[in-house]
Amino acid sequence: MKKVTFVMFALALAGCATGARKEPVSGACPPCPAAPAVAVSTAGPAAAAPGAAMYAVAPDSAPAFTDSDETGPLLKAALLNQAYLLGLNGSGPAYDFGGRKVTTADLAAANEEFIKILRSSPTAQALDLAVRERFEVYQMAGRDSTGTVVFSSYYEPTLEASLKRTKKYKYPIYSKPTDLVTINLGDFNEKFKGEKLTGLLKGDQLVPYLTRDEIDFEGKLKKKAKPLAWFTNRADIMDLHTEGSGRLALPDGRIVKAKFAATNSHKFKGWLTAMIETGALPREGISHEKGLQYLEEHPEKTREILSRNRRYVFFSLDEKTDPDEGPDGTYGKPLTGWRSIAIDNTLVPMGALAFMRVQTPDVDAEGNLLGRKQDGRFVFCQDTGGAIKGPGRVDFFAGAGKKARTFAFKLWDPGQLYLLVLKQPAAAN
Repeated sequence: MKKVTFVMFALALAGCATGARKEPVSGACPPCPAAPAVAVSTAGPAAAAPGAAMYAVAPDSAPAFTDSDETGPLLKAALLNQAYLLGLNGSGPAYDFGGRKVTTADLAAANEEFIKILRSSPTAQALDLAVRERFEVYQMAGRDSTGTVVFSSYYEPTLEASLKRTKKYKYPIYSKPTDLVTINLGDFNEKFKGEKLTGLLKGDQLVPYLTRDEIDFEGKLKKKAKPLAWFTNRADIMDLHTEGSGRLALPDGRIVKAKFAATNSHKFKGWLTAMIETGALPREGISHEKGLQYLEEHPEKTREILSRNRRYVFFSLDEKTDPDEGPDGTYGKPLTGWRSIAIDNTLVPMGALAFMRVQTPDVDAEGNLLGRKQDGRFVFCQDTGGAIKGPGRVDFFAGAGKKARTFAFKLWDPGQLYLLVLKQPAAAN
């Protein structure tokens, strides 16, 4: 076995890649929204330990657990979550929930109880009452300990592609390279649990893997990875890399899935952000459509703009596609549209049951933006992302289709996230 020197360890601590999607899809993200006024009870932020990721919420300060969507997908997500938690067999570290140590067994028990409640077909009022009676509530402290969390969203795009290279389809996506090395940092130190690092071996040293410029424009990948599918333009590939997975619409009418396989772990930069930085387009009024038009009209600028995103994603193809099944999340099973979220796994465990409250885009089935609306829903923590760090960020998976695409591009709003675990039995006298 080769002796490996971890020359990238500092880079790993600065930001490692661990899940499918890594960044908000909006490209040039607006400044973080101002935190709304938050009422603070004695069990709220003021009582939280310094630096705590979450705090216990007093029963009279808990939100109304009113879910604004259908329960069918919620039960589906709960059953997938059940399979994940049962597969752990009670293993895994305990997490600090406002002073309470929550184990994998606690998460599984909460999930089982929630499934029982859903299968009873409760009314909205009965669901709210059951959650209040049986669960303890913990609120994420937020980016500034006010309880305010910034929500972004991601989706599974459908892109035109071919499994064969032609004059029309000439830009490839690749399989995981044979020389790409992945390291779980949590295996070396528990404080880095959930963090991964990738690179390549040069002698006895692990060094950064090839960048986007080296792969796409210098051809240094060579035969280390297999071209899987071909696209008509590089912007579609950038979108697929941003989302981490997608559905490929082939010329013969078939749909196959490009599933996340690995990443080179380099720093991400949205291609629309790169356009602003290079002066190609002004920040005001920028959109995906305008960016695509610019690249079509200025092909000589493509390398300069796209290479600013050094991160590169590798894929596998799945031709047995369930149209209702989302991409695999960090927890190893499919995500469920409108019911799965990405969180910072160093603070929140995979499989945790949560309830989110945020004002969201109001979008119809055709992807038309109708306005804004207040949304509340139960979700499961099943994914991670390179930009989702700290107690103040959550990424919401919107599924696939026109509605999901518009929603994902338009959500960047402050809200609250609550974690739910079963109440502890009263201590015997």
